[in-house]
Amino acid sequence: MPGGLAPPPGPADQAAEEERSAGSPAKAGLRGIVLPALVAVLVGCLHLVVQLSISTTATPRDLPVGVAGTAEQVDRVRAQVEEAQPGALRLVALPDAAAAEQAVRRDEVRGALVLDGPAPQLLTAGAHGQGVTETLTLAFTPVAQQAGQQLAVTDVVPLTAQDTRGRALDSTAFAVVLGGFLFGITSYQVAPQLALRLRLASSGLFAVAAGATGALLSGAVFDAVPGTAWTVGGLVALLALASGAFAALTLRLLGGVGTFAATAVLLVLGAATSTGSDPAEYLPGWAAPLASVLPPGVAVQGLRDAVYFTGGGVLRAVVVLALWAAVPFLVIAGADAVARRHG
Repeated sequence: MPGGLAPPPGPADQAAEEERSAGSPAKAGLRGIVLPALVAVLVGCLHLVVQLSISTTATPRDLPVGVAGTAEQVDRVRAQVEEAQPGALRLVALPDAAAAEQAVRRDEVRGALVLDGPAPQLLTAGAHGQGVTETLTLAFTPVAQQAGQQLAVTDVVPLTAQDTRGRALDSTAFAVVLGGFLFGITSYQVAPQLALRLRLASSGLFAVAAGATGALLSGAVFDAVPGTAWTVGGLVALLALASGAFAALTLRLLGGVGTFAATAVLLVLGAATSTGSDPAEYLPGWAAPLASVLPPGVAVQGLRDAVYFTGGGVLRAVVVLALWAAVPFLVIAGADAVARRHG
């Protein structure tokens, strides 16, 4: 086997397992029978609880939506929407159709209803997913019908033809986070006492490779994520570095339990709040803040801003991901220094 990699375990030998457990058959049974089942059930339960709590409450709260029209029209629409869906939409008054379209393209609002034309027009951003378009269409169709008119829907920020359901950003982020999780875990498993400067070099190599392959596959090969290779690749590389650094930190501080901690944060909570399918306004109150803090959500929002909107959120994504990448290694360096001092 290559250096650092454990060989296959070999044939069953219960005596060897009991020897690993200080000669206790009971401890060997708990370690070999109960512990794997307990960890697997706990991870599965956590995933199920998080997913069900999000999917069963996937309705918007304070979704920002523009309305272009007179003050009287805006007030009338606000009253109608609030009566039908209390607290779901937060209407923002806009001066005219041009301002409404600009606000949607800048992602200042998730959509906009234009009332200053011959017929009501709904401007949507398909880049936010089908859920937002459906929500706004259902909310404003009655408004147009009460005026005896039909609502026209125009998607001013559409998804690519290869990603009509808006899954590409979420899939790219999850794949990179999974890779980062495995990198961080494997890094400490195969070389638990590797010099930190070499671990940093390995992390940099992984991040560059992940960024290049992520941009290549999602962009050039499948044409599912628009945008320049440098922008997509850079954000993907930062996400890979951040995920790998956090996973490595959990292994360094918690040992084997760190795998569970990294799984819970990156692959359960992070993936569930990534906002790949719906914006953060569709998450329950406890989960919505995580979308702007955990690496998957930060990266997805940064990528979406970069490739579909005006890029206003890219700088924040870079800063947050850079902190997720840097802080764990600083903590690891501190933990190593303390261990040497007391060693």
